[in-house]
Amino acid sequence: MLKNILTKPVPFLLKILSAVRSAAAAFVRFFKRRITSWPKLGLLVFVLLFVLYYPLGAFMTDSIDTDTAYEAPAVENQSATVSAAAYLIKREINDKIWTPNLPFFFPASVLDNMPAFQKGLMSGITTAMTALSKRVPIKDDCPLVKSAELLNYPPTIWMFSPQSKLLPVPSSNSQYRRARKHLLKYNEALSRGETIFIKRPQDLDYILTKVRTDLLKSAAGLEKHIRENSTALIDNKADEIFYHQQGKLYGYYILLKALSADYKDIIVARDLYQPWTKLLKALEDASRLSPLIVRNGRLDSSFAPNHLAVIGLYTDRAVLRLTDLTQNLSVLPQ
Repeated sequence: MLKNILTKPVPFLLKILSAVRSAAAAFVRFFKRRITSWPKLGLLVFVLLFVLYYPLGAFMTDSIDTDTAYEAPAVENQSATVSAAAYLIKREINDKIWTPNLPFFFPASVLDNMPAFQKGLMSGITTAMTALSKRVPIKDDCPLVKSAELLNYPPTIWMFSPQSKLLPVPSSNSQYRRARKHLLKYNEALSRGETIFIKRPQDLDYILTKVRTDLLKSAAGLEKHIRENSTALIDNKADEIFYHQQGKLYGYYILLKALSADYKDIIVARDLYQPWTKLLKALEDASRLSPLIVRNGRLDSSFAPNHLAVIGLYTDRAVLRLTDLTQNLSVLPQ
């Protein structure tokens, strides 16, 4: 048979095509005999929609990326932190599908973990870029300031918003793409010497304080949810809360790793390498959590884990290290 395929490929392909045509014809005849009315056809479409379209589409879209190997490229006179933020936005908006704002007729609209992760990730990027934008010396027409304003746009807007009623509004995707373009413009302006990136201890202290405040708020929210819902047999919100927090911690890991490159001289001069490394380790460990099923079990249970408490532990560790760093940076050098 192999000899026939190699010596006579055209007849062999014609036989395959004929077999496929016969199978398709048999398939059509099968459904013609059984689909004899419009209600039956509607039922078939309904079954195919919910059995194939939504599950298969959601499965193909679902992607939670916690790759910790990324290193922002070292470009002279540019900010590695800004580059890292632009990379994360591109990855989630352009390379993937932005799922938090998808309406019901998209198959990925049935997902909950991926949208939660993306919202948490974008929340961390927004906090960091907003803090960074507050430290620029000249804010008028500054691309970094414009980017921070766009990043504060709600993540769930597709085409309409409750405030605009029936009038179309910019989608979250488009606003975040514009924000990324402004980040790239800011780095280009740094390269051309049109603006400056001030690297003082008080600037680093301000950025880390904003991140610490955000994580303290998240930790309090985790603790409250555990206290109020860990006794429930099933906690339907546990997975969304877990992945939202993981997305935020992962975003901070990538951004703070890049921030250490921007403020390397200050970190070395203030002998902050060890607490900074411990901070990144806590964030990295949180990013690598990958439970098969997220549980919010009783804290004293011997059988049911509590993944919210675990990621809360890493959040508290990160807050502790951020406290050490900010206390050091707030002290004026002798």
